[in-house]
Amino acid sequence: MELRDLTRICPMKGEHVTWKALEGESVLLHLETGVYFTLNETGTTAWELFDGATSLAAIGEALYARFDVLPEQVGQDLLDLTQTLLKEGLVRVCEDPSTPSGTERS
Repeated sequence: MELRDLTRICPMKGEHVTWKALEGESVLLHLETGVYFTLNETGTTAWELFDGATSLAAIGEALYARFDVLPEQVGQDLLDLTQTLLKEGLVRVCEDPSTPSGTERS
């Protein structure tokens, strides 16, 4: 995944993943593998938007509007987060925002 892919990539929460938000942070848990991951407030806001229909570009715009971050940094951080969560099986990605059940990677 690269920065130019931000408008095409639509992350969605993994099927067997549960999560809990507490005081602005979150803990994600994959119920089958036992993998867990913690997110800060910015990551939690992004995670809440990982619905399979919202592109990383749109998520980045929401984060930029809410937090004091540079647009370029938001894009790279979102890519890094998505790649890490994908590697751990915590998210799936759709590469076409109009078809969330279409082309997916898990």
